[in-house]
Amino acid sequence: MAAEAQPLRIQWTTRAVRDMRRLAGSERRRIVARVERYAEDPTSLANQVIQLAGGTCRRLRVGDYRVLFTTERGTTVVMVVTRVRHRREAYD
Repeated sequence: MAAEAQPLRIQWTTRAVRDMRRLAGSERRRIVARVERYAEDPTSLANQVIQLAGGTCRRLRVGDYRVLFTTERGTTVVMVVTRVRHRREAYD
């Protein structure tokens, strides 16, 4: 039997919080729910997360929005959400 992965702890940067404030309430709730779902079980959304070229940043797709994050490993694994951007602005 395989060992279960420990859930990720979520940390939002100031910039990501600012990005979220600009969104409609329904979009914010949807993004937070998806981030929490990924943090609880990363394998459940593995097909919607990709490693971006040239760095350690990953991208989680949530409709037209992209959640950019990194993971920091220590005693617990932390998912650090750095930006939440519309797909047309996410990769600038």
